This record gives sequence, C-alpha cells and structure tokens, in this order.
Amino acid sequence: MNPSRYMPKLLRWPFMFLLLLAAATAQGQGKFTVHGRLKIEGGDLSNTRVVVYRNGVKEKTISENLSKLSLDLALNSNYVFSFEKDGFVSKKLQFDTRLPSGAIAREYTPFEFAVSLFKQYDDVNIVVFNQPVGMIRYEVSSGDFDYDTDYTKSIQSQLQQALAEVEQKQKEEARNTSSDAKRLAAEEKQREKTELEAAKQAEAAAKAEEVRADAQRKEEEKRQAEARKAEQASAAALVAPPPPPPSVAPAPSRVKPPAPVEKPAPPPPATRTASERSSPTSANTALAKPSAGQDSRRGSSPVLVEEPSPVAKARSTMGEDHQDLPETDEQEIVREEELIIEPNKVMTVVRLAQGVQHTEYKKVIHKWGATYYFKNGETCTQQIYDREAMGDRLVDALPRSKME
Repeated sequence: MNPSRYMPKLLRWPFMFLLLLAAATAQGQGKFTVHGRLKIEGGDLSNTRVVVYRNGVKEKTISENLSKLSLDLALNSNYVFSFEKDGFVSKKLQFDTRLPSGAIAREYTPFEFAVSLFKQYDDVNIVVFNQPVGMIRYEVSSGDFDYDTDYTKSIQSQLQQALAEVEQKQKEEARNTSSDAKRLAAEEKQREKTELEAAKQAEAAAKAEEVRADAQRKEEEKRQAEARKAEQASAAALVAPPPPPPSVAPAPSRVKPPAPVEKPAPPPPATRTASERSSPTSANTALAKPSAGQDSRRGSSPVLVEEPSPVAKARSTMGEDHQDLPETDEQEIVREEELIIEPNKVMTVVRLAQGVQHTEYKKVIHKWGATYYFKNGETCTQQIYDREAMGDRLVDALPRSKME
C-alpha cells in the first residue's frame, strides 16, 4: 500500500522534494581515490611535477612524494593529470568522475596507475602525447571506475609507433653510451697507465736524486772534514812555538871565497955577459956545455961575465901556503827577519839593507792552506824568495863539505 495515496495533496509535494534532496545529498557524499607511481627513464624525480586540472582549470601542482602519489577526487568532475619534466616527453591521464543517472554515490575502489616519462628526441613524432594516453571513467558493467578501452584502442597504434621509435632511439643511445663507456674506460686505462709510468719515472728520478744528494752530502762532509783538519793544523801551527835553531855554528852573513894558492915565482934566467946579450951566437955558445976531446974541431975557452938580473928573486914564506886577498870597498848586507802570527795567517818578513838600498820580502801562510810570496809589496815566486831572502840561511844550512 502506497502511503502517499492517503496523504493530503498539500503534504504530498513537500515529501517528494525531501526524497529528492536526500538522494542528491547521498550522491554528493561519494569519493574516488587514486594512487599513482611516477618513474623517469634514465633519470630521477628531481624537477618533476604533476599539474592537476579540474574541469579545465588548474587546481594545483604537486612536486613532492611523486613516487607514491595519492589523491581524493570529487565525483561528477573531469580531472586531467599532466606529468612533466624538462627534457622529457610529458604525458596526461584523464579521470572522468561523472556518474551516470541512477548510479549511487559511494566510496569506490581506489584506482592505481603508473606513468613513466622517457627522454625527448628531436626526430621522434610525439604528437600523440598531446592528448591523454589513458582515460578512466565509470563503467556501468562493473559498477566501478576503470580504463576506457574504446579510447585506448583509438590511440593504441599511434602510441605503439611512437614508443617503437623511442625504443630504437634508446637502443642507439645505449650503444653510443656503451661505446662512450668503452672509450672512457680505454681512456681511463690509458690515463692510469700513463700515471703509473709517470709515477715510476718520478720514483726513479727521486732515487737518482737521493743518490746524487747522498754523494753530494758525503763529498761535502769530506770537504768539511778536510777543512776542519786544515784549520786544526793551522791553529796548531799558530799555537806551537817556533822550532829551535840548528846546532851548527852560525856563519858570517857574508861568505868569503877561499883565498887562491900563490904560485911560486919562476926561476931567474941565466946570467949572460954583454957580449952574449949582443951576439946570439955567443949566447948559444955560453949556454952549451963544452966537451973537450970529443970533437976534432978547435976548442975555445968561453969568457963568463956575471950581470945582475933585473928580476928580483922570490921570497919564500915559511908556514904560509896562501895569502889573504885585499879587502874591497863592498858594503855589508844587514838582514832582519820577523815572524808575525795573526788569527788567520802567519807571515815571515825579511828585510835586507845594503847602504841606502832596502828590500823587503814576505812569506804569507793562510790557515786554509795557501802560501804567497811578496817582494817590496808585489807578488813573486818561491824561487826568488828562497834565493834572495833566504840565501844566507840556505848557505848556512848546507853541510860544511859542500861549502869548501
């Protein structure tokens, strides 16, 4: 029995209005939830965004938690999700939440989807991606939301062609990437080899430098040791007293040559007479010894007349084998020698004076081993110094047998 038949007409229309209002309110309380996952082929989710349009108007942009996207969509609306990333092909999904007449608004089964974005290539036709790649709407047969298969079939061929071109490009890119990877690997291997060779060369150079530095250090230590030894010897020479003079008796500063042995005077010639001197024949006769009876010639008796000789007879001096030479007017040479000891050198100064003439000789011995000779302030040779400045000492130092 229909209760409205017994209601007054004035109450029948308000009751119908309330039923319609309750149905509309119940329909408005429905909800449709979607869960999505976004993937970037060959990249990451940085700088990726999802722009949500509702009924053709931009509602919001989502840039976080895109790997697990979850949204509650209002019923009886038309939503478009645009998945975007710079350098990649954008894709769209359409969600039509409008319910057909007679459908009851309720909480429908959550819808899950996955979208992947691939790199954009210049020579690949991507016009098909200007429209949604998928459409989700209410299916009367299932009483729930699902993909619109008719729409998917209408764009299936274009999607497959575009995806095939993209896959070919990806393979070429992979081959190029592999070639690049191999090239980079070869370059890296060559670089490592070069670095290894450079390291070996550097190590060899370092060893050679170490050996050279060690040899140089040893040479320097040897040189320093010799320098210290020479310095110690010089210091010892400076500290040590001068050697004592030789035990030989001192000789006069001027050595006189031995006096020559006087030769005996020649014997006086025989005395001849005036007649003998005047006649050579008589002289020869006087010198000849007569031999009587040995010759048949007539003999004659010579007459000898003694005449004094003009040559004086030599006097003999007993006990003397030579006589001294007369003294000459040569002036005596005065010699002075001075030893000067300083911290860095030892000097021997010899001064010779002969009348108004003065000559000065110097012998300088440095502690580092060098020896120099000077005559009157100018350098000279050791021979000149030994001959002129040390001549008397050299003579005095000679053995007596060599001086005679």
